[in-house]
Amino acid sequence: MARSVNTRCIAIIYAIACAIFVSSDIATFADAFAFSNQKTTRPNLHSMAGFLDDVGSFFDGLGGDSNSDESSSSQSELVEEIDGVYTGSKRIITIPAKTMKSGGLRLYCNLFLMGVQNTPEKGCWKASQSDNSEVNLRYVDLSGSIIIRFTEDGITVDRLGSSPSTKYLIAESMILNGFLDELHSIVYGGDVSEQNRLLTLMESDVIEKARGFVSFG
Repeated sequence: MARSVNTRCIAIIYAIACAIFVSSDIATFADAFAFSNQKTTRPNLHSMAGFLDDVGSFFDGLGGDSNSDESSSSQSELVEEIDGVYTGSKRIITIPAKTMKSGGLRLYCNLFLMGVQNTPEKGCWKASQSDNSEVNLRYVDLSGSIIIRFTEDGITVDRLGSSPSTKYLIAESMILNGFLDELHSIVYGGDVSEQNRLLTLMESDVIEKARGFVSFG
């Protein structure tokens, strides 16, 4: 009986220690991302590339094969996917990757995209995820959506909508230029070695070339 009590106590102490350790790591990550939008602290964020990748991979594995009700409903709102591209969508940007830390890059970019739902006006975008490799931003007038996908070869951006409004195109340009700024910072910002970056590119000018395909770039 005594041995059982001691074993249970040890297990409880171990669980508390793990909880403290994990919470401190999460707090560190939250602080890092909170300051990531300030250009003066970008080197600190990029120095956490390995940690971001580990956290991203961890969240990718949560939930197994099950999807939330919100994810299922957002996926059902899209037309059937054919060969990795939604029917009726138009490819806007392709960013080929030389190397990519998929988990960390998706987490970083997803947090950025979730944070721009009120750009340029409050409530003008609604962000959702149909799976771990894709983020959808649907415009408030329903004339178009931005679909950003993270593949093994790089990042693609599609527009879904045959007749996007002028307001949509203006708002889309703001989102995509901001997104390209974030990618530029990930690739080139801070004093970080190439092997530790979340993303490296096949061509050095690919991000600037991509801006030429933005409607109001």
